[in-house]
Amino acid sequence: MSKESNKIFDVVENVIKKGLVDVGELTLSRTNLGRKGSFRERYLIYLPLTRNYMWRALHSRRVKVRVYLEIPSESEKDRMMEKDLYGDLRGT
Repeated sequence: MSKESNKIFDVVENVIKKGLVDVGELTLSRTNLGRKGSFRERYLIYLPLTRNYMWRALHSRRVKVRVYLEIPSESEKDRMMEKDLYGDLRGT
């Protein structure tokens, strides 16, 4: 195994041991699945591509996961947007 592969393996093993992964802020996408004429509304969550190595490893091991959604408060959303726009200029 290469050095890079070992590092990825260690990260994935650590995540499995801890049992928790923060995937950051995601948006929901709506889709319609099913045959023509039948309407089944579904919502999808797209996981970040930057962690494909982890999703691939979890999938190959057939690891079952639970997904929890956290809805940030309006003040937290405002702080995050402000930080995105201006950076962390205030030193907080």
